[in-house]
Amino acid sequence: MKKIHKNESLEDKNLQSGSGNNRLPRQDSWIFDSVGGYFLPNEDLAKLSLPRQEQLLMRDLIYAFSGVPSSYIKPDIHIDQISQMRSVDIAKVRFRLNEAFNGAFRSMANEVLPLIGYYISVCSFIEETNTTPSCGRTRLALASALADQMQEYYDLQSKLETNLQEKKLNLKELVRQVRPWLSILKIFSSMVCSSRGKLNSAQLLTLLSQYHSDTKDTEQDLRERVTKIITIVSGAYMKIVQLWVQKGVLYDTQHEFFVEDTERSNAMSSTLLTPEKCCHAYWAQRYRLLPERLPAFLLSQADEVYLAGKYLNILRQCNVTMTLLQNSLSYKPGETGHEEIIKNSYDLPAKQLLNVLVKEHNLPLHIRNLRSYFLLQQVGFSETLFDKCEKQLKCNVDRLIPEKLQTLLIETQQKSNDIFKDLLRCQLKDCDVATQMTKRYKVSKSAGEGQDKESSAEEDPPEVLNLYGYESFALRYEAKWPLSFVLYPEFMEQLQILQRVLLFLHYVKRHLTVLWQNPSEGKSLKLTKQPGDLRQLMLMCILHFEHHIIQDIAEPRWQSLLLMVDAAQTIDEVVNKLETTVDECVRLGLLPCANTFVKAIFTLGHVCLNFCGFVESPKEDRTTKEFENGVDEYKEEFNSFLTSILELVRELAKSSDPGQRESCKQLAKRLEGFCECKEGD
Repeated sequence: MKKIHKNESLEDKNLQSGSGNNRLPRQDSWIFDSVGGYFLPNEDLAKLSLPRQEQLLMRDLIYAFSGVPSSYIKPDIHIDQISQMRSVDIAKVRFRLNEAFNGAFRSMANEVLPLIGYYISVCSFIEETNTTPSCGRTRLALASALADQMQEYYDLQSKLETNLQEKKLNLKELVRQVRPWLSILKIFSSMVCSSRGKLNSAQLLTLLSQYHSDTKDTEQDLRERVTKIITIVSGAYMKIVQLWVQKGVLYDTQHEFFVEDTERSNAMSSTLLTPEKCCHAYWAQRYRLLPERLPAFLLSQADEVYLAGKYLNILRQCNVTMTLLQNSLSYKPGETGHEEIIKNSYDLPAKQLLNVLVKEHNLPLHIRNLRSYFLLQQVGFSETLFDKCEKQLKCNVDRLIPEKLQTLLIETQQKSNDIFKDLLRCQLKDCDVATQMTKRYKVSKSAGEGQDKESSAEEDPPEVLNLYGYESFALRYEAKWPLSFVLYPEFMEQLQILQRVLLFLHYVKRHLTVLWQNPSEGKSLKLTKQPGDLRQLMLMCILHFEHHIIQDIAEPRWQSLLLMVDAAQTIDEVVNKLETTVDECVRLGLLPCANTFVKAIFTLGHVCLNFCGFVESPKEDRTTKEFENGVDEYKEEFNSFLTSILELVRELAKSSDPGQRESCKQLAKRLEGFCECKEGD
């Protein structure tokens, strides 16, 4: 601040002299007031002419607008209190003119008095920021941008002071020239008041963007100034974004960016990995997203920003060479240039990664293999597999040898023309399908809610079950990198759940079919008509469960997926469609929202298998009456379970989920005929 008339003795004052109109008033007309440690002359305004009042008022206004204490303009609070106030409260201080000034002068000057508080607030922020170590690049950029804008204000003050000294200025003209800065410094003061405190770069940029939205209906000059400030302030952050989306490199020394590399502690990120480290889980955990570091103006493109850099690093790991973009990226409020650059930066690696997987690694063929094996759509696959593994599937799982089953699976595939058949593996699960599905969906829900998976597992210990081979047998598809980025284990487990249910239904259907086709095993069916009718009812019911899952749910969605894969432009289109397809197949086909549905299907299937065993048992061990009574018991048990399943499905058909509601209605329509049919139909 300028020092005016600093505590000089009266003798020194008497030595000061001038000539003509510049001569200072006599000492007896001066009253010295201490203002903030400075002594300023305060003349008796009542004795002064109007021109002299106007000159003094203009002088004090110019000084006050520059933050210099003045004689006739005082704050509402004591001047000593201002130095003890927080910077954010300075803009709230109100200033008043001496009441002795002419009323017309006071009326004009009062209009621009708020400029004093605004100026002090802005300047204190600039000074405080420039003298505070480690305050962040974005806040420093804001202080620098405001300082550049304030230079015009300083030039105006200098011009006004010169015109005053040359007597070329009147109060009306001063107010006219200063008035435009009222709205400018008001918004600047509001910016700095809101920017104080512990705000990170993203929060500060979001705040400034909101100010731009608030100035849409104001004058063009103010909008342009705010736009320029935001463009400058966002420059450092947008450089980090540009380096990430166009090079796949993180250079974030001050931890401002919303993507954080968990792999390296240094500032640079270039992703030079050993091949064995590459897998879907690694890339899913490699980068951590921090939403609190994401500016609002990038919110709609957050996924594109994140995935662009991630895919560039995946391509680098795949030894793919490509020409990278080098477009300068900046943010200018009200324009969409940055959105187009980010979109292009994302499209380049997303399209290239899809191209690599399709042309070099036959992704479409692998997706068709999943349909053939896991939906059991390959002609003769399940029948040949059951023929090879019939004895093993009837054994308890504890007695099975996985290597032996794998050998039988390889034999099943010997005549297949699939060049990737070696990727198919068998697996013996230690839990039933319902338990596996419960774990899977509980883990997904816990991950979405941020819960600890380990603690969840401890709370719900797995139930120990005595499983047979046909209940435990499952398929795996061991896709190698980089295919495993799309066909990752968690996704494959969902598909495996569907496969286990379908394999069980095929197994039950096979036994019921053999019971009819093999005279030596099904000769008990010929004793009376009743067991044949029950066997037919069971077979048709199992077929309808299978057809519902395959024809009503899975097949239409899988066909849509295959068409989409051929037309896809980016890797995310394929990944999202693939995940959605499998999720809908499980969610609508197996109804995991009611875990009892899958359990009921397996219970119904076991009733059918037990009935087959009962019919195949030697007839010498029982009379015809005992046999008929046994058939009646199985029929009653089967109808009871089937009715309970139908009631469950009807209840689930009331769901608010339209997909589940439609799926349950389709299944209920299939089952209603069996529950209402009469013996002999």
